[in-house]
Amino acid sequence: MINSLFVNASILITFLCLSSPLFKDTEVSIKSNMKVKLTIGLVFGICGCVLMFNGVNLAENMFMDFRIIALIISAIYCGPVSAFVTAICIITFRIGNFGICNASIVATVNLIILTIIFSFFAVSKYPYKIKYLIMCIMNVLASILWTLILEKDSSAIIKILLHYILSNIIVSIIIYYVIVYLFKTEELYSKLKYESAKDYLTGLNNVREFDLRLNQAVSDTLENDKNLSLLMLDIDNFKKVNDTYGHITGDLILKQLSEILIKSCRSFDFISRKGGEEFCVILSDSNFEQAFEIAERIRKNVQENYFITDNNEKINITISVGVSSYPGKANNISNLMEIADKALYYAKNNGKNQVQ
Repeated sequence: MINSLFVNASILITFLCLSSPLFKDTEVSIKSNMKVKLTIGLVFGICGCVLMFNGVNLAENMFMDFRIIALIISAIYCGPVSAFVTAICIITFRIGNFGICNASIVATVNLIILTIIFSFFAVSKYPYKIKYLIMCIMNVLASILWTLILEKDSSAIIKILLHYILSNIIVSIIIYYVIVYLFKTEELYSKLKYESAKDYLTGLNNVREFDLRLNQAVSDTLENDKNLSLLMLDIDNFKKVNDTYGHITGDLILKQLSEILIKSCRSFDFISRKGGEEFCVILSDSNFEQAFEIAERIRKNVQENYFITDNNEKINITISVGVSSYPGKANNISNLMEIADKALYYAKNNGKNQVQ
């Protein structure tokens, strides 16, 4: 009994841990795309079939296994679609492997009913913990009901229910904490991945991500004979703003400027904070005229915008922008950033609030 419990719990944990890396960069939830839902359903459908191989024979044609916990996991993860895929896999295997008998018919009916119930709770607004608890309770109640219907020997009923209920409670608790651990691990991974690529203050891409994307853009430009443009922009007299209004206002202005950059650029342009008050924009497949137009739009939007200080004062700021493009202004694509930097320097030293 203990060996069987250990083996079945190990199977569930193995499937959970092996499936987790498959979706490390993909959202696994009721909102997931159809491919993810079908995959989750299939994975835990196979898990349910493996669990049946390791079931314990408690009475004639009555096996104790934890296929329903595999169904619960599938429903918890991705909702009704994955739950029904898991149920279909288990039902098909159950009938194909053990044949049609009273027990298999009851097991099939039980699985369909539980799948419908689990699907209902999976899409509800209850917290994850409550959903899992309700599904586990429904599983135990269903087992009690079908055991009373199928088994006539009262002493056998007590033995079956004692083993099944106790085993389900133990395994359900173990699996709950494994799922919680995996959820927290995935959440931490996503957070670290985000923070490694994003600027902590503005939410824009950071220097590390900018360098990576610029190298990718350069390679793509050369391989596919495309245009590539780069904007480098800097807030004019930003030190004066910090000295006058304080660094809290300075940070607020950087955040507000980031929002203007996002609204002024195209959805596929890559915007980064280079450091301090300096920002860069990678304009893939854009010639010089297109880049200059975008740069001028950004400059104008910044000039016309009122920036809010920490004391709710409205102030104006301006920016200077340097533009470089390949081919055109830069004969060598490796000089793209250097030329944009020089253009920015020229704009800063020749009146500011301009695009060069």
